[in-house]
Amino acid sequence: MRPLGTIDQIKPGSRIVYNDGRAGHSGIFADVLSVDAKGMMVQFEDRADTTGIAFSDRAWVDFIELVPEG
Repeated sequence: MRPLGTIDQIKPGSRIVYNDGRAGHSGIFADVLSVDAKGMMVQFEDRADTTGIAFSDRAWVDFIELVPEG
């Protein structure tokens, strides 16, 4: 997987993974539902509700990687 990188890499339909090393917070996959200049709306596999993630929120963004396509 590759680090989140630039906002331009994230598009609706992209797949991301969250991993901050804590139990229950590692290897959590999500599908990106929408993206705008400020952030993205995602659907994590282990949650019923969607989650909004601001690109300025380092507590989230520093632990997200893009899943390679294919």
